[in-house]
Amino acid sequence: MTGQMIDIEAKEGGKFTSYLAKSTSGNGPGIVMIQEIFGVTDWMKQTADRFAENGYTVIAPDMFWRFAPNFVAKPGDEEDFQKAFSYLQQVNYDTAVDDIEVCADHLKGMSECNGKIGVTGFCLGGTFTYLTAARLDIDGAVAYYGTQIHEYLDEGKQVTCPTILHMGEHDETFTVEDRGKIHAALIGKPNVAIYMYDAGHAFANSDRQDVYNAEAAELAHQRSFELFAQLK
Repeated sequence: MTGQMIDIEAKEGGKFTSYLAKSTSGNGPGIVMIQEIFGVTDWMKQTADRFAENGYTVIAPDMFWRFAPNFVAKPGDEEDFQKAFSYLQQVNYDTAVDDIEVCADHLKGMSECNGKIGVTGFCLGGTFTYLTAARLDIDGAVAYYGTQIHEYLDEGKQVTCPTILHMGEHDETFTVEDRGKIHAALIGKPNVAIYMYDAGHAFANSDRQDVYNAEAAELAHQRSFELFAQLK
C-alpha cells in the first residue's frame, strides 16, 4: 500500500480514520471510495491505490466508526463475517452521507484535488454512492452492486450527475423483482448508465476468489475510469 491512514473530523464531532491515497500525477479529481461491509480492507486500499495511479486522490473512510471503529474483517473468518452483517444493521444511512460529505470537503481542500469530486463504492458502499449522488452536489458517481438502492428509488429524480450502476446478473443479495424496479426507475435517465455483468455479488473483489470475476471487474473498472476521466 502506498497511501496512509488519516483522521477526519465528523460533522457532529469526533474523528474517524480514513485511507488516503494521493494522485501520482499531480492535481486531479478527488474520489470518495466507500467500503463493503468488511471495512477498509487491504483490497479497498489496493483499489484506492489503483485509482491514485490513474490520477485521482482517494479517501476511503471507515463507515462503522461510530460503533465498531477500525473494524476490518479477516478474509474467510466466519466470526468476522457475522460481525460485518450485524454492523450492516446498525449503520445510519443519513450520517453515512454526512461522513462522505466531510470527506469530499477534505479532498477539495487538498492541493492534489482540482475541486471535482467523484464517489464510488461497493456493496453497502454502492448504496451510499447512490444516496450521495441524490443528496449531495458531486460531479460523478459509480456504484458497484449496491444492495439497497431499490429501497431509495424515490430519490432517483435527484440524481443529476453522471452516474453508473454496475450490477451482476446473478447477484443474490436482492431479488430479480428489486432489480427490475431499479431498471424501471433509472433506465432512460440521460445521466445514468446501468451495466449488467455475467457475475454474482462482489464480483470486483479480487480478495474473494469465491465470487471474483476478473473479466467483469476489469470491464467495470474501465467504464468507471471513463466516467471519472470527465472530471479531469
